[in-house]
Amino acid sequence: MRGTSPVTHSKGSLHEIEWCNRQWRSPLPGAAAELSHRLPFLRPAGMIDLLRSGADMESTGKRRAGRSRICVVDANARFRAEVRDALTSVYEVQELSEQGPALDAISLVPPAAIILDENVIPNGGLALLREIGCVPELRKVPLICTAPHERSVFLADAKGLGVRTTLIKPFRRHVLLQALSGEINDRVERSWLRIEPIQQAALRRTTRVFNELADLISEGRPLRYDTVSAACEPLVEAVMAGNFQDMLEGVRQHDNYTYVHSFRVATFLSAFGQAIGIGRSDLLILATGGLIHDVGKLAVPWDILNESSRLTDRQLAIVRSHVNRTREFLRNSPGIPKGAVTIAEQHHEKLDGSGYPLGLKADQLNELARMATIIDIFSAMTDRRIYKEAMAPEQALFTMTQMKAELDQHLLAVFRDLLLATARKID
Repeated sequence: MRGTSPVTHSKGSLHEIEWCNRQWRSPLPGAAAELSHRLPFLRPAGMIDLLRSGADMESTGKRRAGRSRICVVDANARFRAEVRDALTSVYEVQELSEQGPALDAISLVPPAAIILDENVIPNGGLALLREIGCVPELRKVPLICTAPHERSVFLADAKGLGVRTTLIKPFRRHVLLQALSGEINDRVERSWLRIEPIQQAALRRTTRVFNELADLISEGRPLRYDTVSAACEPLVEAVMAGNFQDMLEGVRQHDNYTYVHSFRVATFLSAFGQAIGIGRSDLLILATGGLIHDVGKLAVPWDILNESSRLTDRQLAIVRSHVNRTREFLRNSPGIPKGAVTIAEQHHEKLDGSGYPLGLKADQLNELARMATIIDIFSAMTDRRIYKEAMAPEQALFTMTQMKAELDQHLLAVFRDLLLATARKID
């Protein structure tokens, strides 16, 4: 074992397993091609976009922009700013205060959701709500109505007009995130009812705990390991049963990219550990580390996280700061296992020292750090983003085999074999 192991084992320990000494086999095109058609949860969504006309692509781009945009309509500038800050890493927020301009903006490109307050210039939120209901394209846009007190006539009228979700000001960040997630992801989360209970529980528990992380970070409160590990228990149970494909497919369309990426990393890391013989308690450490490895991104603005062009030096520094933010948060959370902290701190390090934030290299990186880097890169490449389609898994694996100086190729071979074995199991 290189370096100091962050995970201890009694049986099936990392240093007792000889998989690190197996001979490297580069992925063969024919074998790797099995992945896309056998593993639907890895299949790039919307590849037909590559064949569309320019006009169709422009239309698609507008729809995607709308799906990531939240319109906040409130005459109170302070409240709009608080909502913007609360949602900064998850959505693009458009602030509006007047009835006419708000209706125009919402109608031009329907947003993912509308947060509508009773205080709207000049005729109040109810007048705008009725106008929205008269526009066919807007009838399916989720609405959350807000007011400063429970006895608000506006909220009662909104419910009478079919609004399902109302919030009383002030409300905490995780309450807003859960409300938005429930509205925007209603169709996605209802589809989870069709998958078996353990995988369904994995999705629901991790979604809930991930939304609550935002409040912990903003309020400077520590994370309890038992809370997040309990949320990961169904995930680990599904992985140990070799039955985790449906939950990976089910999470793909969720609107919170950081959650989607973290859930996939948690699942792949757990499957990696299961494949090499790690026991259940340590699989929970891997899953927990994967789920919380990017929590620092909750402080990175949406527009920078989703920038499609080359990042400026300033933007790149902001993105990379998420590792130090995560490390500070976890180190102020007593009881987080060293293995989970290692995953969060070192998943961007590379063997040749070109990674960040510490530029660690070679023997300074143990197997857990190397595994985390492989999983994070593979997941990032095969994730679907607002500005790009997912890369095909075989293309991602091939690209990673060319990163010989940066990645542990022995571990990459193990991960590739794991994906192929999973694909064959589906058949």
